[in-house]
Amino acid sequence: MFKGLILIDNENINYSLDLIDVVRRLAGNEEAYIYGLGINLSEKVKGLDAVISVEAPAIQMKDSRVLTDIIQQVHEEYQFDSIIILATDFGRMVAPRLAMRLEVGLVADITDIDVDKRGKKLIRPAFSGNIMASIVCESSPIMASVHPNVFHTEDLSTEPEIVKFIPTDLKASSIEVLEIIESEQTATDIREADVIVSAGGGFTQPIEQLQDLAKELTGVVAVSKQLVDRKKAPREIQVGQSGKTVSPELYIALGIYGSTQHIEGLKNVKEIISVNTDLGAPMNYLASLVVHGDAAEFARKLSTKLKE
Repeated sequence: MFKGLILIDNENINYSLDLIDVVRRLAGNEEAYIYGLGINLSEKVKGLDAVISVEAPAIQMKDSRVLTDIIQQVHEEYQFDSIIILATDFGRMVAPRLAMRLEVGLVADITDIDVDKRGKKLIRPAFSGNIMASIVCESSPIMASVHPNVFHTEDLSTEPEIVKFIPTDLKASSIEVLEIIESEQTATDIREADVIVSAGGGFTQPIEQLQDLAKELTGVVAVSKQLVDRKKAPREIQVGQSGKTVSPELYIALGIYGSTQHIEGLKNVKEIISVNTDLGAPMNYLASLVVHGDAAEFARKLSTKLKE
């Protein structure tokens, strides 16, 4: 039996449960038994075989050192074959700490899994997203981090067994919360949008000009890595391996070349419209419709037409 552990992120529970698919794929032909580790879990979850529950109000969830101690103790008790962690800002602090503690390798930001006679291969972009690397992990447990929204678990009907776990000899958290500032988040997370109007390096105008078009389509504006690197857009709306993974009904790619780094941020997109002056751009070969022309001009004319 292949035993896998998923760290449940209280702020991203749905994305955490999507990691069930990762463990099932890693198991291959073996029967998978999937545990979720919930620390001060805020709500009931389904889909897992068991939930290891740690209830300790004094634990500061943002202290990666304390959380690493807890996961290590849980692993020593259960001896997992794999440990999968969501690649949020916090998960990226915990995963490498835990890998060093367990003296195993860590494959970060995986996008696919392939199991064959050569072993369990974790696939991720390499060399700035120019190639896809297949990495065979020979150490145990297999450790990986995964961007939210890359994998999806359809069946979440299983009622898990609840197992209480009491960690021992935990060091006191060194993090003290001084102040909590509630920010007004009015913008829709691009991962939740059904329509995305996305600008790339070939879009020559300020991206603010795309807000009208996005509004007409009841969608949101996103960008490629090039515009973030040029300081023309915030990373929060970046699509790609180093940004966010999206699955909209419609993706309008305005002046986006379509590097591997960007394509890896598109999962299960139903329709793609690619607007580009370069007919050889890789994005065009993924698109349902290709428009050969200036992306900024196309966006302006489409917005005007929709308003009419």
